[in-house]
Amino acid sequence: MGRLGCRGVEWDQVLALLATEASTAMGRERALELEPWTDPGSVRHALEETRQARQALAQGGAPPWGVIPDVRPGLDKAELPGSVLEGTELAAFLPFLEALERLKAYESQIVQVATDLASRFRQLETFPQLKLLLARCLTEEGELRDEASPGLARLRRAIRNLRQEIVKRLEAFFAAPEAETLFQDRFVTLRHGRYVLPVRAEARPRVRGLVHDRSQSGATVFVEPEPVVETNNELTQLLREEEAESARILRFLTDEVRARLTEFRLLIDEIAELDLIVARALLAERMEATEPEIDAGRTVVLHEARHPLLLAQSWKEPSHPVVPVDLRLSAEEPLLVVTGPNAGGKTVALKCLGLSVLMAQTGLHLPTRAGGRLPVFSRLFAVVGDEQSVAENLSTFSAFVRQVRSILEEAGEGSLVLLDELGAGTDPDEGAALARAILEELEARGVLVMATTHLEPLKAFAASHPRAQNASVEFDEERLAPTFRLLYGRPGKSYALTIGARLGLPQPLIDRAHAYRSGDAQSLQALLDRLDTQARQGAELAHSLERERARTAALMAQAEEELARARTKAEETLARARAEAGSLLAEIRRAVSEEWERLKTSDRSRRALEAIRKRLGSLSGGLRTTGAQPEGETPEVGDTVEAHHLGLKGTLVALNGTTATVQAGGVTARVPVQALSVIGRAETQRASANGRVGVPEKSGIPAELHLLGKTTEEAQQVVEKYLDDAFLVGLPEVRLVHGKGTGALRKAIHGLLAVHPLVESFRLGEPYEGGGGATVVALRVN
Repeated sequence: MGRLGCRGVEWDQVLALLATEASTAMGRERALELEPWTDPGSVRHALEETRQARQALAQGGAPPWGVIPDVRPGLDKAELPGSVLEGTELAAFLPFLEALERLKAYESQIVQVATDLASRFRQLETFPQLKLLLARCLTEEGELRDEASPGLARLRRAIRNLRQEIVKRLEAFFAAPEAETLFQDRFVTLRHGRYVLPVRAEARPRVRGLVHDRSQSGATVFVEPEPVVETNNELTQLLREEEAESARILRFLTDEVRARLTEFRLLIDEIAELDLIVARALLAERMEATEPEIDAGRTVVLHEARHPLLLAQSWKEPSHPVVPVDLRLSAEEPLLVVTGPNAGGKTVALKCLGLSVLMAQTGLHLPTRAGGRLPVFSRLFAVVGDEQSVAENLSTFSAFVRQVRSILEEAGEGSLVLLDELGAGTDPDEGAALARAILEELEARGVLVMATTHLEPLKAFAASHPRAQNASVEFDEERLAPTFRLLYGRPGKSYALTIGARLGLPQPLIDRAHAYRSGDAQSLQALLDRLDTQARQGAELAHSLERERARTAALMAQAEEELARARTKAEETLARARAEAGSLLAEIRRAVSEEWERLKTSDRSRRALEAIRKRLGSLSGGLRTTGAQPEGETPEVGDTVEAHHLGLKGTLVALNGTTATVQAGGVTARVPVQALSVIGRAETQRASANGRVGVPEKSGIPAELHLLGKTTEEAQQVVEKYLDDAFLVGLPEVRLVHGKGTGALRKAIHGLLAVHPLVESFRLGEPYEGGGGATVVALRVN
């Protein structure tokens, strides 16, 4: 990567800020050691990872890291041949393996919004068998459980029993009549792994046994009585066997871990990488950052960029907000010279550019407004701060020259160079001349350069050179304070004499200083004053335009609000009309239903049918008041008409007195003329077809119905519904195909037809109509 991470821009501090967002020791180390990429594909991939992690945070929250111990020391020890891990070292693998299972399950929460990241969580290996083995053998504190092996359980059971026996036998000594004079205290204790009694020193000859210890005062000796010596020996042997069995189990568990060393190493790397990705997302969310676009050329465009370290400081001190700056560089104008007063924000802007480049090339989103663009740099050099050294006999200027020499040895196309206080530390004229030569050399090599300076010749150079641009940090002359904004297209003044006068230097001294200034400097100052005046005028014009824009926006908002109110009122009116129409339609349907029921139960004379038709006609007339043709608009043959009460739309093909024949697709229906509304005249149908929204046509009713395979009950229900539909569309005659068979189905259908109010007559079919397997029915539609 070369020097793409130089300390001059405080990159280490940004990495430390990133590390605080990590949740594991491995992730924090990875963050502190993060190196930028120089391959555009890798940079884009890293930025995409951060974007997916931000989406995952929004969808499923942070990953369930919990407490993940750092098991790398245990792995390093297990890697040594013949080594055995302690119980505490092995127990550390338990929460590690449990965390793997939690993290693997996190995939299901984010897969919809972060596919690639979810896949990485899903692919984490969990070692369930090893987890069960360690959980069965070890406690959380690393002690071996009795269940670790049958042998260990047996030995520990024998040890417990033997200890109880020894204690019981020793406590019996306290019941002796002379116990008060023999023992200093009445309790059993341990010395050097053996159970003993606290005997008074003067009574030692009266208690036969082995002395294992003596109190500091010498008043008490700890004696193992002869009756329990053999039992203590037996206990010691059992303890040695238990220790050997424990060592065997720990060795076995260590071998199980050792067998998976490679997998564990890969897992730790993956967890560190996932932790780093999520840390980048968490930092981006805290900074309200945006993802930059990677530019294929050499264009730098950062809108409202904020220095990340100042932004982090503002989290602790909200009263000190960060002023954003716009940063622009391009292949056409690769040299940016920034001027202005001291403490005006020049160095902050310089470092902000360097940090933005490093952040983007490590997959970090930037604290800028959306739409930022950056190229991928192969080198970044920064000369920021004073590196003078008495020990190395280096002055400020000497240190600067040494750094520039190093830059010139390496910088080329694809490099970014940041130079702070260019030309300082020596004679101003010679410093400016050297600085100009350095800038021209870097530009010739295809390097992008941002430099800050106070030297007026460099301001003139940037104003006259076709591939350079001036910028200045804004200064409020009324308050004599910087605003920290970066203004492009004009150089900035240092304001040294103005600030000196305002801070109390005598006016004659200030006047003398003005007189000492060179003619070129005064000319340049006059130019800067004119530019300041033009800038103020431009700012006033922009402010006026902004006020006008705001007024226009307010008027537009008012108009949109009035339009919204009108639309709401129209929708309310339409809703009321629809409600009224719906109520009327429901009433008409109820009346039609009543007439239909009356038709089914009344006599079937022509006079009764005609009366019902008239009542239905009057009902349909009521319905037409909501959408029929205007009064006096008589349907004519060829017109497109609609019968609202039947849901039928088609072409009027014939008129016969008060009856009309309407063709709707494959269906022909006869309906009363007064029940029709004209929706298109014959001569204007083509013209109006593109502008009218019609009612969908009712589905066609076939002229025959097949009943083969149905039961008599099913057939009767189907036939009754079919006759109703055929009558409504005006079919004069239909055919029911029931087959011959036993004749039961035909008999049931004929029974229904004999009493149906819509049936005029019925007969068996002619040979060409199906003979005895079909019945032809004439309906009362004429």
